[in-house]
Amino acid sequence: MPPQSHPLLTTWAATHASFPNLPPSLSTPVSLITTSIPTTFKLGTGAQVLSSSFTPASIPPPTTRELILVTCFWTSSPSLNTLNQLLVRLSTLACSQSRTITIRICISSVSLFQKAFHTASPAGYIYPSSSWASLGLPRPEEIAGLDMVVKSVFIRPFSVMHSKFLIVDRETVLLPSANVSWEQWFEGGMEMRGPIVDTFLQYWVSFWGVDEAAIPDSLVSLSGAENLQSRITSPAEGPEVVKGDLLFQQDFPPREIPTILLPSPHTSNPHFRPFCLAAPEPPKTPLNTFLLTAFSTATKSVYMQTPNLTSPPILAAILEVLKRGVHVKIVTNERLMVLEQCVTAGTTTAICIRHLVKTYHSLLPAHTHSQAPDLEALQPKMGVLKIAYYEPLTYEPGEGAHEPLKSHLKVTVFDGEVVVLGSGNLDRASWYTSQEVGVAFLDSEVAGWVMGGVKAVVGGRVRWICR
Repeated sequence: MPPQSHPLLTTWAATHASFPNLPPSLSTPVSLITTSIPTTFKLGTGAQVLSSSFTPASIPPPTTRELILVTCFWTSSPSLNTLNQLLVRLSTLACSQSRTITIRICISSVSLFQKAFHTASPAGYIYPSSSWASLGLPRPEEIAGLDMVVKSVFIRPFSVMHSKFLIVDRETVLLPSANVSWEQWFEGGMEMRGPIVDTFLQYWVSFWGVDEAAIPDSLVSLSGAENLQSRITSPAEGPEVVKGDLLFQQDFPPREIPTILLPSPHTSNPHFRPFCLAAPEPPKTPLNTFLLTAFSTATKSVYMQTPNLTSPPILAAILEVLKRGVHVKIVTNERLMVLEQCVTAGTTTAICIRHLVKTYHSLLPAHTHSQAPDLEALQPKMGVLKIAYYEPLTYEPGEGAHEPLKSHLKVTVFDGEVVVLGSGNLDRASWYTSQEVGVAFLDSEVAGWVMGGVKAVVGGRVRWICR
């Protein structure tokens, strides 16, 4: 079926004609609906997921011309060390071939000082090459073969550019949940090719590259399946648990599937209200509206894994979908970035979870058929709510050096058919102020492989509090 004819997309497009704060080429549902060829899904710590993509083996130097890296938080870390090794090797390659390789690094948060004194302009700040070393990057003379630009954007008070993605040679996109940072958290990443790469490039140019005059046009994007089939090998059937240092890696057979880019532009107004008032409507971004539409159209099940859960629209959507008899499973953290949650949401995940469970139990009697006085009073049987907190495995002293300590993966699966991955948390900051980007894959096989990997890794790392 054509991507636009999927029932979920039909409903989403019918209720949202256009989106503000996006370029015209990406401001309508139709312009964001495309296809992709997913190649690999990875799970592990942030260092494992990012390093597996930064290694020269995964980006073949003889064919590399351009690397665009977008991340939010940037600190000294194993991921940064691996990136630096890649930059030096690419520079050496470029110099040996008397050419340059284009590198664009886009960041938002380096330190409290940087955010406090950052320019308020959406154009951001371009770091002079003399300051690259202060960011932990190689000095200019160490990477003379690179045409590199490092840019940061942050809008006070809370608008971090929270998006995370890599575009390699305009042929491959990696969508990780991890920052280039030191935290040893559970992360994921999806690599993909096909027309989605062109859509991602448009999105990057519209925000990060809007002032770029030097990005060459000579890199022709090999987006079509015909161009890619000869360069993608078919993997063996079934998941591959533990590949290299990763906790899980699934390589997909080459197949083009309906896919949607879901950007969520930042907003500087957090729309805070007194606790006695109802939560304001969230910004009508593609990511926000698509998730709410997917909740409203789900018929069987919803799986959610998010670092924090404090978004009022999502909490309300969970209760509504449960009332329709849809089963909901949630995996999150009991304590993660608690101070940040208090400042940006006025609450914490643990408080929201307790309220959600209490409300759910209060609704159960009205949805118990045996208590209904007559057939007309019957309401749909309440869906089953299951909630677990992520907990790392325990090891003997000296073991488990790479065990993920918290869950930072962001994945939502609807009816076992639609998977949404990306940078967006289901918390208030991601829904009201931060810039985010997600991708929806409309394919039951991909959904099954993703869920299979998540269950294989997370299964022994949770503590159930509601089931």
